[in-house]
Amino acid sequence: MFRLATTTTLRLTPQSACVLRRKTITTTAVRWANAATDNWTFSGDKSTMTKIVCTLGPSTDKPGPVSELVANGMHVARLNFSHAGDDYTYPEANMALVRNAGGRHLELASGATMQMPNNLRAVLVDTKGPEIRTGPLQGNVDVAEFAVGAVVEVTTENVSDDDAPESPDGPHRLNIDYQSVAQTLQVGSQILLDDGLIALEVTHVENNSVTCIALNAGPIKKNKGVNLPDTELDLPALTDKDKRDLKWACENGADFVAASFIRTAGNVRSVKAYLDRCIAEMPKPVDGAPTPLRPLVISKIESKEGVDNFDEVLQESDGIMVARGDLGVEIPFRKVFAAQKMMIEKCNSEGKPVIVATQMLDSMQRNPRPTRAEVTDVGTAVLDGADAVMLSGETAAGAYPIQSLQAMRMIVKEADAIIDGSPSLNRVNVNESLVDIANIQEDQCLHAVSKSSVKSARDLGAKLIIVITSSGKVARFVASHRPTVPVLAFCTDAQVARRLQLNRGILPVMLQSELDPLSPGTRMGTLRAEAMRTAVELGFARAGDRVITVDRTVGKPQDMHHHSFNMKMSTLKA
Repeated sequence: MFRLATTTTLRLTPQSACVLRRKTITTTAVRWANAATDNWTFSGDKSTMTKIVCTLGPSTDKPGPVSELVANGMHVARLNFSHAGDDYTYPEANMALVRNAGGRHLELASGATMQMPNNLRAVLVDTKGPEIRTGPLQGNVDVAEFAVGAVVEVTTENVSDDDAPESPDGPHRLNIDYQSVAQTLQVGSQILLDDGLIALEVTHVENNSVTCIALNAGPIKKNKGVNLPDTELDLPALTDKDKRDLKWACENGADFVAASFIRTAGNVRSVKAYLDRCIAEMPKPVDGAPTPLRPLVISKIESKEGVDNFDEVLQESDGIMVARGDLGVEIPFRKVFAAQKMMIEKCNSEGKPVIVATQMLDSMQRNPRPTRAEVTDVGTAVLDGADAVMLSGETAAGAYPIQSLQAMRMIVKEADAIIDGSPSLNRVNVNESLVDIANIQEDQCLHAVSKSSVKSARDLGAKLIIVITSSGKVARFVASHRPTVPVLAFCTDAQVARRLQLNRGILPVMLQSELDPLSPGTRMGTLRAEAMRTAVELGFARAGDRVITVDRTVGKPQDMHHHSFNMKMSTLKA
């Protein structure tokens, strides 16, 4: 049992919080970081401030491996729908594995007064998107060989009935499924096949085809990706397959949707509108079940058009994924790192989560240890401000899926310690974009209290920030200011809790109370005490630690206000 030794309540304004300028990492800062490593980790906890996304696949699609992923620090499970068909048996099984795996909440189950979920790991559905791919080859062969300088006609016509060329020198005809190829390309444009392994240069444009010269030799197969760099594509935001997959995501309670090949703000609005329609068509919940929530939309930036329109895309998105695979083909590879840094910085400024993805520990698909370059890549992404880093083939199809996650976690913890131990790297941002114009006065107050709580935690050396939230909004505001200690977000709805898993520093926990934080009759002091008890029970705080609580209370009928935002500073005593 514990009690509060001291509690201090402050009324804070936006002017009471300072804005810190970012400076260069110094040797002193690194020393501070080394001293601070694991300063908030107890009871063998393997959480990290920066979140880790793991892709499920043949290497991890069984109960044992999924449980190991949960136990070793996975925050979000990614289900890749790029190669999924109309049979949803496989993704349904994988989602069930994630939901049923034992997590930290099993530690609370024995003493809980209410039903608790096994874990709060989120599920992200990654759509295929409007991709361009090669069709059946001439002669219906499995592989065609292109020689340097070979003439290749790229067309929308079926070529499978043609005779296959007798030699790699061609001439060749190649079918692709992009109907506007002749209207989109011009002489001098490039077509990249199979992640850029073969490059073609357009020399002539016809009505429904373009003639090209192969710039390098290599094999090509059907159903391989086609990229048209530096070109605005005439493609829909959603294909019929995407719509089926998004409907499945809503019906099965997915927490996030990664929308592929987002190029404009209109693309994002189309995805959100379709998801809203799917939610509206679902049966109304019964027996007090929570109302289904629309999955949050994470826009994947993987084209030049997406980079060029990034500001407008970011405004409409719930988050961003820097999808470096196709992006490195669509724009010159030398520009990928600069685009990544730009997107991370703007996401941080807007207070929206950003995931850095693709080939982060790619060699660990084959080897038990990462390369030094991969370690540096992951660490740099975290230091630059990424909210999450992602493992793709490493955990989906690699030979060392659990070791890949363990390696990622160790790198992330090291980088987290540098950030959280160095004042020069902590930015208290001004995230006015989170303010809802319809509730501007209330949100500006929340902005000020959130900002002040982060600075106060840093100045006072608090162990953690405790947030009580019904919608997740208070927790997101606090996290947007890049806190240096964990934010334990106590939620009353598991859906809300899981949707916080991509925000750096937030650790969602189910609030063990039947009291409604939104009810005017609820005593917030009772909920704060329960949240502190749970924080101690989980090992995130102990006697003598300072903690800061942030919450929103509803005014009683006799009060002169509708809502108030509260920040309290407390010291725990045994």
